[in-house]
Amino acid sequence: MMRSRASLVVVGFGALASCLTSVLAIAPLPQRAPVVLLDVAVEDADGHLVTGLTRDEFEIVTGGVVRPIESFATGQERPLSLVLLFDVSASMEARRKVVKNGVEKWFVDRLAPQDRVHVGSFARQTSIGPALSGNPKALQSAVGKALDPREADTLGPSPIWDAIDLAVAALARAEGRRAVLLVTDGRGTGNRLSPEDAATRAAAEGVAVSVVGEDWEMTIRQDGNTGVIVRPGVALQRIAMTTGGLYLPDRSNPPAPGPIFERLLADLHGRYTLGFTPPVRDGKLHEIDVRVRRPGLKLRARRQYSAPAEP
Repeated sequence: MMRSRASLVVVGFGALASCLTSVLAIAPLPQRAPVVLLDVAVEDADGHLVTGLTRDEFEIVTGGVVRPIESFATGQERPLSLVLLFDVSASMEARRKVVKNGVEKWFVDRLAPQDRVHVGSFARQTSIGPALSGNPKALQSAVGKALDPREADTLGPSPIWDAIDLAVAALARAEGRRAVLLVTDGRGTGNRLSPEDAATRAAAEGVAVSVVGEDWEMTIRQDGNTGVIVRPGVALQRIAMTTGGLYLPDRSNPPAPGPIFERLLADLHGRYTLGFTPPVRDGKLHEIDVRVRRPGLKLRARRQYSAPAEP
């Protein structure tokens, strides 16, 4: 009799386990929607970075609705993944030496140990090197090599917008804050992509594009009496604004970009990172508006994000 009862108990538990397995297979636990991260810079009226803000002092609006801020980080709590992208076309020849000195004296020693930097250059060819971290000598060597191209490689087109797009692609799997620091005179030629294409892709991927540029204009004569004024800096300003980056022209004479590099790096290190869950998961681009509630402050952040798609 006792053997018979024990057998009945075993069979009962087996049937129960089978039922539970069937229920779990029919009704899996819901997956949590991915969080979209936004890197945000805040300045006062004089253009100085503002630190010490809290989560409650920010607001995220998309689709006309305020979204809860689900994660919040400040300062260097997140590492920086950066592409230093140099225009080495013939029109930049006179500036390459001062750019190299500026990077060595004002930028390399101010990187955090966890920061990762790719060094890239473009002219006739575009090249983006591997990520370097915690090795100032290797970084200086890579910068020196990028800014000392063969003369034949400086001739031909200057595909600024295509090079930005390749830099954004190089950061696709990078951790932490992602950014491109571009040094150029803005004279883009031979591009497949437009400035708008490059800006949209960078904003969608969450990559801020900051620029050390030249604030100049030129007149292209149309006939004996008329001409067209061209300002290459306008397109560079638009890319920086769309992606939440910073456009800083070098107006010094002779050029002295070193302090500009220092400011741009401080801007990237001093950002806040806000995370929110998008209201839809359609894999499409959406407008985003990030606001700071404290009066008298200015905020820079990307203006678009790519919503995750349904799994």
